Order: sequence, then C-alpha cells, then structure tokens
Amino acid sequence: MQQHGTIMLYGHPFVQIATFNKDFRLKATMNNDACLAYVKAGTYEVISSNTTLIARHNESILMKCGNYIADLKQDTETNFFKNVLFHLDPESIKKVFAHKDVSFFRPSNADKKKQATVKIDQNILMDSFINSMMPYVDNPELATENLIEVKLQELIYILYESGDVGAINYILNTLFIPEQIAFKKVIEANLFNNLSIAELAHLAIRSESSFKRDFKKAYRTSPAKYIKQKRLEKAAKLLRSNTNPVSDIAWHCGFENVAHFSNAFRLAYGKSPRAYRNWPK
Repeated sequence: MQQHGTIMLYGHPFVQIATFNKDFRLKATMNNDACLAYVKAGTYEVISSNTTLIARHNESILMKCGNYIADLKQDTETNFFKNVLFHLDPESIKKVFAHKDVSFFRPSNADKKKQATVKIDQNILMDSFINSMMPYVDNPELATENLIEVKLQELIYILYESGDVGAINYILNTLFIPEQIAFKKVIEANLFNNLSIAELAHLAIRSESSFKRDFKKAYRTSPAKYIKQKRLEKAAKLLRSNTNPVSDIAWHCGFENVAHFSNAFRLAYGKSPRAYRNWPK
C-alpha cells in the first residue's frame, strides 16, 4: 500500500490518497472521526454491523465512526486500487462552522434511514470537488489552512446535496456517535458475508474470546457451527428454487471455496449440491 498526498488541517489528517497494487482486506476502527472514501480506481466494499455497500469508479461511501471490514479490489484494466479518503474530524468541523448557520446539522423527522454507512453515486458536484483537491494533493505547500478550511466546508455542503438525503442527513447528524446495534442483529446482518470469526467479533466491537462467549449465551452453540448451519440451510433452499450455478450459490451463502462448500453440504445433506438439486422433491 502507498499513502501519499496527505493534507492536514488543525493537526489532523484531512485528505489522503491510498493506492494498492493488489487486493487488500482490512479491519478498520474509527473511534474519533468519520470518513468519506471516494474511489478513483477499483472496487471498495465496506461491511458494517448492519449493512454492506460497494462503491466503484467515481462513487463514494460515507462512514460514521465505528468498526468496519473493508475489501479493496484492483481495477481489472489498470491492476491497482486508488481512493481519496477524507477524514471528518469533529473538532475541525466545529471550528470551520463556528460562525456559520449550522441549522442543517439538526436532524429532521424525515431522517428514518438509520445506518452507519451510505453510498453516494457519481455526481458532478463530488467529481468537481475531487478534481479541485488534486492541485493541493500534488503540491501540499499550496494547502494553506485558510484554503483547506474552505474545502472542508465545501465538502460538507456537497454531501448534503448528494444522494439519499434522509440517510446522509442522519449520518452527518450522528457522525461521531457509534451505532448501538444489538448483538444478534450484527450476527443476522452478516451471516452470509464471507467473514471470519475474528472479523465478526470486530464488527460486534468485542474481542474474539468475549464474542465467542456472548455468542454461546445467545445461540446455545458455537459461532462456527451456527453460521455453517445457516449458510447450508440457505444454500439448500436456493438449490431447490433456482438454476444458478453451484459456485454462485456457494458465494452468495458466504462460502468462498466451492470445494469446501460441496464437502460441507454432502456431510450435512448426504448428497452433493448438484445431486440434491436434482433429487425429487
């Protein structure tokens, strides 16, 4: 990974360019700030406690403070991933809006879409803003504090004009308040994502040992056993209800390896996935 072009504001990182020349997965923890990730090349998948979003070229994902799993995948043509990451520090935002009307920060009754992340589709305002930041990224000596204050203000205003107003308004009004998601809801929301136990524990904001202990109390079985059972049950239903390839069904149910899926399915149902699909109902 290469990080370059970092621009600071009030001693905090404001914008960074990150470039990867291979697929990369990371566990992200944002305790004291939120962020906006704008994809220049490749695919950016963000898994939160209750939703999964994917952004591609010129799309963005706005994230509250919290824990996330992020998959960064190369562009198939350029063979690299590149994004522009904006850190939204609470003290910086308060400072740049200290003498301005901030009534738009107050949540409205229409803000019903409570989620930790929101995708922002490509739009001319965001594209123009990103392009306007590139001279400062390429020439950090030009990035005076006064200019970057204005750019932070501009970014916040653009966010309010982009995409799903209700979801964006909710996130901007609760940027620095972590989502309080019930333990079981974190599990159910991520049952069919290809996540390890350690990654699920990360999303549930627990150590792996405490996650396993809490899971056993909630479900009366181990995480590995419960998750495999639920994934196989879903796979069995899909095999009977559609004609999608077995590999697609395996992936959709959270199995990355088709051979592993087939072996697990045979042990659970006494037949291979293909044989089960063709077996008389």
